[in-house]
Amino acid sequence: MKRTGSFLILFFAGMLVFFAGGYWAGIPHWARSVVKTTIPVLFLLTTVACGRVEALRPWRKASAALLAASCGFLVAWWLSDPIMTAIGATPDSVSGIALAKLVDSVLIVIPVIVVARLGGLSPANLYLRRGKMRAWLIVGLVSFAVFAGIFLLQTADQVLTARQLFVLAPWALVFVFANAFMEELHFRGLLLAPFGDLLGPHAANICIALFFTLVHAPVTYTPDILVFLLVVFPLAMIWGYVIQKTEALWGSVLFHAGADLLIVAGISATYGVA
Repeated sequence: MKRTGSFLILFFAGMLVFFAGGYWAGIPHWARSVVKTTIPVLFLLTTVACGRVEALRPWRKASAALLAASCGFLVAWWLSDPIMTAIGATPDSVSGIALAKLVDSVLIVIPVIVVARLGGLSPANLYLRRGKMRAWLIVGLVSFAVFAGIFLLQTADQVLTARQLFVLAPWALVFVFANAFMEELHFRGLLLAPFGDLLGPHAANICIALFFTLVHAPVTYTPDILVFLLVVFPLAMIWGYVIQKTEALWGSVLFHAGADLLIVAGISATYGVA
């Protein structure tokens, strides 16, 4: 019963950080600014309280991880548009969308790592380590190759020439690896260990996979959102499982990047290759 309560608390905390403070665009700009600023303050206070109150101490690392996650969203919110404007890029082409993803990812990853370290989470806690290299290389490279094959079939349906595919390839790789590394670190690398301390590894993976799936509900790059979410949930479970079993982030990043190639195919179909 106690673990069920902990699961629900962490699930709703995850939805607060990643949906309300992250991907939810259904409120005015000023309201999003207020929400994105308030959530890190809330988790800063919670983290301090967990460090000072003995009964709350087991929750400190989870609270620090959620603080780091919310700080990543806040920094990206304030700096992404000015940087895109400064480099003269707009998200209305494959290259512009890839650059926007790269900028967002860098702006999220840096605060996440810095705040997590200040909160007592080491690179090993974030799965930023070698781990079982042979295992994650095999899983990551095989899964990436499978998705790359599907991607080539999709682009063949779009009747892309070899030259167009050559132009598309670098932007596709920028998009998929920036997004995959950011999301795997932001969700699983950051949260699996502290959530696992409270729930156990399997329940922690389920909890994170659930809100990872739900925060993708507002996406607009799929014609059938229900089917999309039904695919995302088992993938999220597998990515978490790969990290836990290989003790490193990298196999999951490669796997996730391969899956994101299918998104790039949809983007190229909508915006063209340039």
